[in-house]
Amino acid sequence: MNGGAILLVAMGVVAACLLLGIGLFAFSRLLSPGSHQSVLCWYRDAAQDWTKGYLRYDHDRLDHLGPGGHSSRVLHSWQRAHLDLGIARPATAEQWPPSASGIPGIQVSCTYGTQTFDLALGEEHYTALRSWLESVPPGWNVNVA
Repeated sequence: MNGGAILLVAMGVVAACLLLGIGLFAFSRLLSPGSHQSVLCWYRDAAQDWTKGYLRYDHDRLDHLGPGGHSSRVLHSWQRAHLDLGIARPATAEQWPPSASGIPGIQVSCTYGTQTFDLALGEEHYTALRSWLESVPPGWNVNVA
């Protein structure tokens, strides 16, 4: 092969890689159904100890994802109208397994119908969750004058 052919092949490989990268970025950011905001949290119920995961907000529900984030399946899904947050309290170090890398600031008991569980997350994420839960969902009372 001469120099011109090698340059042409190299440019083709670079263009293909660039096109693939742009396509993956577009899919992950724009086209994937799980593109809503998600925050790191810890989940615990009566049957299991603390497990790390992510919370994802939607307009009418809160999803709990596994530690893989958007790439994992939904472990729990709670409808916004039926989810009740209890009183928040500071999370203490003795409650966490030794393998836990970081201790979240706030722990809150939650009720969903007859199910009770605890969530632990950072203070700013707890504030966002509380605000999201107490605000009016999109589309409600839109025609009120």
